[in-house]
Amino acid sequence: MDGTFLPRPVESIKLREALWIIALSSLIVIALDAVTNSIDIHRNGWDFAYYIAMARDGFHADPLASPFAYRYISPLIVHGLTSLGLTIEQGFGLLAYLGAIGQLSGVYFFVRWLTGSRKGACLGLGVTALSLYNVKFLLFDIYRPDHLAYALILLQTYLAFKKNFAILLIVTLFASQVREFNIIPLVAYLFMTAPGEDGKTWVRQLVTSMIFLIPAILLPRILIPVSENFQLLSLSREGLMNVLLLPLIPSISLNFIFSTAAYFLPLFFLAGSGQIIEAYFKQPVPQRRYLTAYTVLVLLLSLYGGTDLFRFATFLFLPQIILIGEIGPRISIVQVIAVFAVVFIFNRIWMSIPDWDVDKYRDFYGGYSLRLNESLLRRAFELGGILIVGIGIRRLKFVPGKSEF
Repeated sequence: MDGTFLPRPVESIKLREALWIIALSSLIVIALDAVTNSIDIHRNGWDFAYYIAMARDGFHADPLASPFAYRYISPLIVHGLTSLGLTIEQGFGLLAYLGAIGQLSGVYFFVRWLTGSRKGACLGLGVTALSLYNVKFLLFDIYRPDHLAYALILLQTYLAFKKNFAILLIVTLFASQVREFNIIPLVAYLFMTAPGEDGKTWVRQLVTSMIFLIPAILLPRILIPVSENFQLLSLSREGLMNVLLLPLIPSISLNFIFSTAAYFLPLFFLAGSGQIIEAYFKQPVPQRRYLTAYTVLVLLLSLYGGTDLFRFATFLFLPQIILIGEIGPRISIVQVIAVFAVVFIFNRIWMSIPDWDVDKYRDFYGGYSLRLNESLLRRAFELGGILIVGIGIRRLKFVPGKSEF
């Protein structure tokens, strides 16, 4: 293999198939919304308060706090929607629906394009839909900026695999104002293409990225007048100490491991380590380099991103859907039904998120910052039990269906 990524020759997605997937994604979002309560913005005073203030008053909101103020795209879109007669709640709700539908449809289209497998694409769509924090949580707390981030990461990765640097850079400059995680695809692309046969091109792209991306990151932090700071990392003495000490705190490390393992539950349930490694090495070399860089960077940003480790783990959806898409054709219908059932149960999809009690809210999923308690232990045992069931089903060696759906 010469190191050049070439997508596999697959049948193009027909208009009927695309419309069916968009309709299916819409129905899934509607169904999830029907079993999801809404966050009480009057009882609680969490992150959403800053996004609502920005949607109402723009950069004149008081107070503005970091890092929320630097994720201004979604609030400003809602600010614009209010001029069309929508309320702030309706604007965020519309964005939440469009973002969720775009994410789920995008997962299908991306995996289908990459692997050619309808079965793998449907599996990727299904497990992402049933991930608590990819869709359900963002229907519960519609005010967060993550709605657009996932769909943009899919678009950025598609552009990276197509080696369309110019458009990737443009999209990244926009997406970096949505969520910090959206910087990762461009960095992973540069890792994927380095050193490359054409070193001059790579150096030119690296320099161009720095010329445009560094101001895109720094200027909002210089120009937006924040009065409160909730970032763990900074150039202050305390921020630099956090870089060194966070990984050494046992409770942080345990919650980080749990959140990461729990997010990969669908992949670990469907495939053993040998199958996962085989699926990884089946990818072209550039694609493997991209996935490695992307995953490592997500893990680093997750560790240092704040208290909600379980929400940051959602950005691991990309390697998960690619690997599931690869092994999808070999997955039996029994495994398909089982994985949807266990992910539905583990992520408490049918339950209301208990925002009326802070402790119950933090224990609902588990893996919250420094919090170690009996609830997390039960969740860890539940995760382990589910994975044992997955091993048992795999050893029964059900024969996968021979036809794609």
